[in-house]
Amino acid sequence: MRRVNDLVRFAMVAFFPRVDDLPGLADLDVDVKIARLRRESTPLLWLGVVAAAVFFQLTPVLTVRRPWPAVLLTPEELDLHAHRISSHPIYVIRQLIVLLKMTGGLLWGESTEVRALLDLPAYPADPGTRRTELFVARPEIAERAPVEKLVQLGRREVALGRDPAQHDPQLGRVA
Repeated sequence: MRRVNDLVRFAMVAFFPRVDDLPGLADLDVDVKIARLRRESTPLLWLGVVAAAVFFQLTPVLTVRRPWPAVLLTPEELDLHAHRISSHPIYVIRQLIVLLKMTGGLLWGESTEVRALLDLPAYPADPGTRRTELFVARPEIAERAPVEKLVQLGRREVALGRDPAQHDPQLGRVA
């Protein structure tokens, strides 16, 4: 059980590294969050997350042309692998990785530390129940200005050559 959680942890942390003063997933007590995800998710969702993590480990040969698992990549190669596998031209590959990124993003974005850095209020404590109302009222969401830290993060991605506007039609993905 612990090894499976570590496999999922490695892949999720690769997609959400620390950037400047924004904490990465590794900085946010991710082991407890993954254990909770495993406990509270359906078996099918957990199976998909684990399958995506295994796939992430085995595919550096497709993305960075290295015939070894992702755990043996350098930090630069790992970052490039994470980017390329999530923008791969084959749809099924991208969708498998989306499941991994979505769950990792939920764990990252729910963190009180991240929400405070982005000037967002912390989420209230989980009541530990499921909603059973026929119609769930929509929450009131106030309009907000762009968060400068996220704008800087986007500019960093563009500087790294990850601008979606620079599409390479020969590769079928972002250059």
